[in-house]
Amino acid sequence: MRSFLLASLVPLTLGVTTLGAQGVHINMLPWREPILMDTLKIEAPVSAPPEKVYLAAQKAFGDLGIPLGNTDNKAGVLGSERFLRTHNLNGTILSKLYDCGEGATGPYADAFRLEIAVAAFVKPDGQGGTTLGVATIANGRDPGGTSRAARGCASTGRLEDMLTQRIRLAALTQK
Repeated sequence: MRSFLLASLVPLTLGVTTLGAQGVHINMLPWREPILMDTLKIEAPVSAPPEKVYLAAQKAFGDLGIPLGNTDNKAGVLGSERFLRTHNLNGTILSKLYDCGEGATGPYADAFRLEIAVAAFVKPDGQGGTTLGVATIANGRDPGGTSRAARGCASTGRLEDMLTQRIRLAALTQK
């Protein structure tokens, strides 16, 4: 299970590692080392050139209410600014997107304020198409008090799926 905790407000940083990978690192508590978003990505093929997929990804982020922050079109990386959501993201209840555990009143994701980061990775597949990767992490905080530690929230994979489907559709219908 991918469970991650966002507690600091250090911005998402983009950097290409010496290995040539699309190195997107995000610093957050409680980890002392940066989290490598590209190691969390769920990949899917898209039958469209990378340029169209990149533009489609920008559109899909906006359509879902995910604010774009750091982007690098040469490396094919789009990253959200960390953003807060309570209860839902674009009409989808947060417990469908993240698993933060459950309490007596139900899923914490639906009761807590979630801090979310999302990244998309667009790279040529060598056959005229694209390999699209999407990764997300979140943490939840009980709105009842700031002294309570943030709770790590694992992605259910649904947000990655939603973004992938929107990006695919937009890339294939672009003129």
